[in-house]
Amino acid sequence: MTAAITGINSEGEGIARTGEDGFVLFVPGVLPGEEAEVRIVSKKKNYAAAKVIRRINDSPFRRVPRCPAFGRCGGCSLQHLSYPSQLLLKKETLKASLERIGGIEDPQIFDCVPSPSEWRYRNKASIPVQCAAGESIRAGFYKTRSHDIVPYRDCAIAAAEINEKTAEILSALRKSGLRGVRRDGAGGSREVIRHIVLRKARFTDDMLCAVICARALSPAETKALREALAAVGGLTGAVCNINASSGNFIWGEKSLPLFGSGTMREKLGEYEFIFEAGSFFQVNSEQTLALYNYAATLALEGSPPKILELYAGTGSMTAFLASGGAEVTAVESWEPAARYIAENAALNGIKTITPVTARSEDIIENLCGQYFNAVVLDPPRTGCDEKVTETLSAMKAERIVYVSCNPATLARDIKRLAEYGYKFMHAKPFDMFPQTAHVETVCLLTNT
Repeated sequence: MTAAITGINSEGEGIARTGEDGFVLFVPGVLPGEEAEVRIVSKKKNYAAAKVIRRINDSPFRRVPRCPAFGRCGGCSLQHLSYPSQLLLKKETLKASLERIGGIEDPQIFDCVPSPSEWRYRNKASIPVQCAAGESIRAGFYKTRSHDIVPYRDCAIAAAEINEKTAEILSALRKSGLRGVRRDGAGGSREVIRHIVLRKARFTDDMLCAVICARALSPAETKALREALAAVGGLTGAVCNINASSGNFIWGEKSLPLFGSGTMREKLGEYEFIFEAGSFFQVNSEQTLALYNYAATLALEGSPPKILELYAGTGSMTAFLASGGAEVTAVESWEPAARYIAENAALNGIKTITPVTARSEDIIENLCGQYFNAVVLDPPRTGCDEKVTETLSAMKAERIVYVSCNPATLARDIKRLAEYGYKFMHAKPFDMFPQTAHVETVCLLTNT
């Protein structure tokens, strides 16, 4: 059939509507204003996925993707769209979510803040590893909605140092005798490597490597892995993480040092932070600095004496929140991150941060008896647990600064908070992830 593309969804797929009832088609690789001959490849109750057979016309905003794996690799979905158009799209995506899901009429949204670097901005690469088709180590990124691997060549959005070292690490691992896991979980005893995670600090020289394994290694295997990574050179340190679970989460609870330091340092403005390979830390350090400065400015308006920060990670934004002299209670559940909140506060000479290691939904009622002038939220893509938004209503904080990486769950939580008397003031999107459809947002709500 012929499909006229009218929009783009949160995955970067073109949206078309067909038939009298406007049945929705999701079509990868096409842009608004384009028409294409398409074939439906799967159909659900409310939508269908289609494949492009031929584009009939090109949008004036279309460009040639930089990466040869574009369209196969699931990491980027917007390389074919000009960068100014990506920024406009992300603003419109946020606006649509706030109106449709949040129920906010004509929300005030500032222009999307462009990333200082459009390419080579990522300070982290998480690379799945398999053994397949005669290869002991097949590593790369997953195809869209698949666990099939597109082999790693050169990632256009990863830091140049990450690309260089990844090639060396893969070469060394192939010589080590260790093998990647099989997709079906079957295989011999040597098939053990699940992921490679490489992190390169943008503002320091530190670089960490973690190899995630499906089981504990034997002494001989550990020696082979250590020698393989040590031969690469240029790494601050390396660890082996054990994750025997069957789920998609990359990290297990136990990490064993292989050599060097198990932590790395990054600088954001005047602050320095230490964290592990498995700790949460934003992947675009340059843009993170801009976002943290802005979020702290909103939270610190009126010089609040007490701030509650939920989902605090390693305490990186916490330092910016404490810059005005406020007492900050920082809550984080993921222990590999939470353990560094106090350490990072001490590293920067800050004495007004109180770390709490707990899930926000578990600790929020215990904190309800305290009065906080401002609350700062930076939850995962799933947003806040409903218990968190409900309890925040009883706290009566003067303002809430909500940092989100998912416009849909942000809008849902804003609607919940509005039911408890909080008023949406404005939102500013930040392009933390150029070439993808993801958008980071800082939103201000006040207690009316």
